[in-house]
Amino acid sequence: MKKTIAEESIPELTYEGEVALDVMRKRRTIRHFTDEDISQKEVETLLEIAMCAPNRLDRRPWHFVVIRDKELQRQLADLLRVHPYLEAAPVVIAVCGLPKVSPTWIMDVSAATENMLLAATAVGLGATWVGPHDTVLWDRCEGMLHDALAIPRDDIRIPALVAVGHPAQELPPHGKHDRFDPAKVHYGNWGTHEPT
Repeated sequence: MKKTIAEESIPELTYEGEVALDVMRKRRTIRHFTDEDISQKEVETLLEIAMCAPNRLDRRPWHFVVIRDKELQRQLADLLRVHPYLEAAPVVIAVCGLPKVSPTWIMDVSAATENMLLAATAVGLGATWVGPHDTVLWDRCEGMLHDALAIPRDDIRIPALVAVGHPAQELPPHGKHDRFDPAKVHYGNWGTHEPT
């Protein structure tokens, strides 16, 4: 028996709800930044929202290192072959996780990273998530970060970097027309693509 929901029973979104969805649609990977610096208040806003992310049993297995060292950024860009945005960003944030604190640490810090990207969009900044986690190249990068930033090796992993700055490019927002793929939605079992 097919269940349907009467269209009139779906509540209208509030203004705040519409704004939140618009921020999610506008979140794009920004790789070109202006020379304008980012304030400490902006950095703290990004980190506050990152720490609002869902995480298992409220264990919060994250730490963040704010990097404003152009030489280190250049070395990271050379190593990862991600020029020019990693070295040009006014701020790069190393997202750190503590595996011993939670078995879901990688999901928890990933949620925090996504929150940070959304917060950047909401305050008019642009950001890029960098991190081919668990690759040979990333292992080298992680080692460099441990040494350069005095991050303890035994307890802390660094699965991502986030480059943040004022965007020097404007990309159109995503929308249902270019992102929603009904072939990737399954209802009840893998072979059913229509709600039952």
